[in-house]
Amino acid sequence: MEAEALSYPPPGGRVKLLLLGVLLPLIIGYFGIKAWVTEEAVWFGRNSNMIVHGQVAKGLAVTYISVCLFCHFRWYWGLKPVYRVYEIGTIVSLLAFLGSIAYAAYMLFT
Repeated sequence: MEAEALSYPPPGGRVKLLLLGVLLPLIIGYFGIKAWVTEEAVWFGRNSNMIVHGQVAKGLAVTYISVCLFCHFRWYWGLKPVYRVYEIGTIVSLLAFLGSIAYAAYMLFT
């Protein structure tokens, strides 16, 4: 998937809207909120996963929630179509993802 493809709403119908725009964000959001509350999260890696605690986990929790919001804005509002909400929500969630993953990595390695 190219970055340019994020500028346009996705193709699809009602099933994609419900599965990728509602159900998937609810699942990811649950794990994000759980990671925030318990201050324990899983940092997924290529060869193995790592359980992190404290501020790193909170940074990852925000990362999970930003992925949740990205999925929701992309496949719910992009398929509705409410393009202004889709565009702003996608941009803000991607910026939150980049900021939170950078924060979590910084806290992990310092």
